[in-house]
Amino acid sequence: MRNTTTLFPPVGQPELGLIAASNYTAFPPRLTFQPIFYLVLNEAYAVEIPKDWNTQDKRSGYGGYVTRLQID
Repeated sequence: MRNTTTLFPPVGQPELGLIAASNYTAFPPRLTFQPIFYLVLNEAYAVEIPKDWNTQDKRSGYGGYVTRLQID
């Protein structure tokens, strides 16, 4: 049995498109306006981020999503 940690990276529309292009197997390199890869440990907080930030941001395509990944 593996011990994993679940992380919830919020992403905008451009990032989600790149993730989909990888068949949902990889996160893309950071976009030029994104200095960090923002990982959130709490799903409820992760949901607030795209709702409050991405939907107001032209560079995010005015859309935001919460992705989920598990690491060992």
